Order: sequence, then structure tokens, then C-alpha cells
Amino acid sequence: MKMSENKQSRVLPGDAMAVSEEYLPGNHAYDANGTIRALQTGVVVKDLQQREINVKSTVVTQVPTVGDVVTGQIEVAQSSTSNLKILYLNGKPTQAGFVGIIFLREERGGRGMRRTAVKLGDVVRAKVISTMNAMIHLSIGEPHLGVIASLCSNCGRPLVVSGGRAQCNNCGNVEDRKFADDFGREPIQP
Repeated sequence: MKMSENKQSRVLPGDAMAVSEEYLPGNHAYDANGTIRALQTGVVVKDLQQREINVKSTVVTQVPTVGDVVTGQIEVAQSSTSNLKILYLNGKPTQAGFVGIIFLREERGGRGMRRTAVKLGDVVRAKVISTMNAMIHLSIGEPHLGVIASLCSNCGRPLVVSGGRAQCNNCGNVEDRKFADDFGREPIQP
């Protein structure tokens, strides 16, 4: 079935496109009391051979799936979970507003101290491991995953890599988190 576009007119859901005497409703279109209306935002496509009117979507929303790599900023940081606002999906910017959950295990540091894997405001790269119950579950367990950019907890300046740990050049504060193997080398800043 070959479709030809007569006119590039954009429609919103519910917009009238034709009357049912002219066309049949095709993809993403419906008949409402003799008026063919759009089901979604897009461009009107008229198939003159089949006498159908369709709506071709102009916006494709990418939904994170298992195995995708996402990058975002920590919005909520608790001891066992953190929420990551997803800003990049497989390296491409997304405005969809997805939020993923990172389940964290507190790890022991030196002298009985507990290491915090991520902190509020950190930029983190994670992998989608599940989308069960319409929730995006994330993991930062692999070497290339984890914090890729962070600010000092004391003065708010960017942290830099120093001897396998992150240090603030302004106040000298040293912080330990679950850093990605390329921490500080990405152009993304918190």
C-alpha cells in the first residue's frame, strides 16, 4: 500500500481531518459521527487509492528497555535506593522525563565507615536491568557504570580524579563513591 501526501498539515488529537463520505479512518484516525478525527499528534497522510486518511506521528518517544544505558542526575538519594532523572537514553538526549530507581548496597569503607554509592546531584550512568511493574530498575555494578560527574559536598566545586578517588581542588575534600571507570572525563557536568 503506497501512501501519498497531498498536503503537509499537522493535527492534534481530536482535530477534524475529513468527513466519512470522503475517506475511511486509517492509522491513528477514528470516525466520530461522520467526521474523521486524529488520534495523535502528527502529519495528515491521505491514501487516495484506498480512500483512507492516516496520521503519521512526528514525535517518537523512546522508552527505556532492558539493556539500555541511561545517564541522568540523582534527584533523591537514600541509604538503600536512589532516584535517577534520566536525561540521556543510549547517548541521545531525552525530554521524556523518565525516572529510574537504583537499588544500592552500602559498602564498608575503612575504619567502619560506610561508603555512599551516589549522592544527591551526582551525574550517573546506569544500565536498565528491569522494567517490571512499570518501574525502571537500574544497576551501576559494572566498571563503566556509576558516577561520571560530581560536586564537592563541602564547597560545591566539581570533583576531579586523584589517585583512584575524587578530590576537590578548591578545598581538598576527598570523596569516595561508586565511580565509573571514566569519571571526570565526560563533558557532562552536574
